[in-house]
Amino acid sequence: VMLCMAVNAQIVTSRSVSTVEHKAPSNTQWILRLGVGTNNFAGTDIDEIGSKFGYNFAVDFNKTIGAQGAYWGMGLELGSRGYKISEEYDGEKDEFSATAHNIQWDAFNFGWKINLTDDFKLDPHLGLFASYDYAGKAKETYEYDGESESESIKIGDWEDYNRFDVGMTVGVGLWYKQFNLDPRYQRGFICPFDYDEAKGATSNFMVRLGVAF
Repeated sequence: VMLCMAVNAQIVTSRSVSTVEHKAPSNTQWILRLGVGTNNFAGTDIDEIGSKFGYNFAVDFNKTIGAQGAYWGMGLELGSRGYKISEEYDGEKDEFSATAHNIQWDAFNFGWKINLTDDFKLDPHLGLFASYDYAGKAKETYEYDGESESESIKIGDWEDYNRFDVGMTVGVGLWYKQFNLDPRYQRGFICPFDYDEAKGATSNFMVRLGVAF
């Protein structure tokens, strides 16, 4: 009888332990994002500035703060910045365009996920970044009387060009379960040129699609 009671107690204890012991959910969420948009240059006295195609690929992580939807995070991105200037006068056309490819560190992101329904969440967020242009080139094309001349230069050979930039990002994303639509605006603080007539910084708008895992 004592043996049977001991065996039964051991079975009950094992079941209780297996029921109580379980892995706690992680408060870290990893996200892959891919996006396209426009690159521009803002805050300058130069007229006729236009946008260029931009791209973005990012790997981010978010860590929840408390239980109300707040989070902070960091990320690493590959993207672009650039602009173009087009001028026409007396039958002449002069166009200058520049595109740089950079690696970007999102040093700090803060956001708040607001529950709309069980599956949909609104995600306003802002952050700070630092970036470095590792490649790129500028091209100038001059047209007159049906003839054209063009010249290009790599950013490594471009005097007075600042490869580094720091700035801020702001966006309002939408989550559906683990999928994310993230419109985002990014503004740099450092002018890429040391020219008196160019006082401004990069201004990029991006729409990104992401998935969390």
